[in-house]
Amino acid sequence: MELPRKYRVTIHLHYYEDLSVSEIAGILHTTEGTVKSQLSRGRKLLKTKLMEAWDDDE
Repeated sequence: MELPRKYRVTIHLHYYEDLSVSEIAGILHTTEGTVKSQLSRGRKLLKTKLMEAWDDDE
């Protein structure tokens, strides 16, 4: 929930709703390239957030 909305929505649609990149692009009225970029950037941000949380627990 801490990710910016555009990344959070794209990741949710892809991983939880099991939609393809082209389906997401249609829903969000954007290009497939934009969806791919948002997925990549969202994954990177999510990894960073998870690593920070992991480090805080140690």
